[in-house]
Amino acid sequence: MKNNIKLLDGSMAYPLELDGYNLNNRLWTGDALVNNPELIKKIHKGYINSGADYLLTSTYQISYDILKEKGIDSQDIKEIFQKSLDIAKDAVKESKTNKNIKIVASLGPFASYKKSASEYVGIYDSTDDEILNFHLNNLNVVKDIDYEIILYETIPCLREIKILSMIFEKLNKEIWVSMTCGDDINFRDGSSIGEACSILSKFDNITTIGLNCFSPLYVEEAYEIIKNNTEKKIILYPNSGEIYNPKEKNWNGNKLYEDKMIKKWLSLSPDIIGGCCRVGYDEIKKMREEIDNYEK
Repeated sequence: MKNNIKLLDGSMAYPLELDGYNLNNRLWTGDALVNNPELIKKIHKGYINSGADYLLTSTYQISYDILKEKGIDSQDIKEIFQKSLDIAKDAVKESKTNKNIKIVASLGPFASYKKSASEYVGIYDSTDDEILNFHLNNLNVVKDIDYEIILYETIPCLREIKILSMIFEKLNKEIWVSMTCGDDINFRDGSSIGEACSILSKFDNITTIGLNCFSPLYVEEAYEIIKNNTEKKIILYPNSGEIYNPKEKNWNGNKLYEDKMIKKWLSLSPDIIGGCCRVGYDEIKKMREEIDNYEK
């Protein structure tokens, strides 16, 4: 029997890095969205050609608060978010694919607004109200844009999940939530992924829960923890296993991801797999091949 596992795309930053694009700024991949949108379209097309079922917009580091600080007014901020959707739609149209590719709006954690890359430690030197207002400001922009799905990704702590739970019902759209964890499959600050899954499971408009930007060595353990704490769909998209240095703003260590891992991931029957940082076209293409050839 054929499986129904879907494929998310991979990293937006990695192809930009390989093209020599300078990502050392607060907008990260969002800088290309604002200043070189054709590059973003090219990357979307690369993942369409690799077989992705879902495309993430280049908005992880784009937020109302960051853009406002850069002197951009509210209407122009909305237009930047709208452009992320339009570019992805254009990529699908120009690719002339027969596949029903869905576009997912990427919204980063409060850490994406901070300069310290705190998604890798999960500890915020900020009040709950500051974190809440950050997310409310983004919500007020994206609620009026025709995104099919909103993904809150790389959430690094239970504290932020609890704060986000105050706004989910304000968003009349399908929501996915993806968290990030350390080697013990707890949040980066040590708080409980399982407890977060229980909280998220209470919301009808949250259809999918998972983990991203964690080591590919821990996919099986991560799946079991999520499976044991929710009946929602499960998404898993690890990074390459290299380690990010937030001070030097670079990646170090060995690439731990190997294509032979994919069959094991598929045997778990997650609903969606894909790739995060340092995972590019080749890896997504291989995932597509393995999904298409895998039988339960």
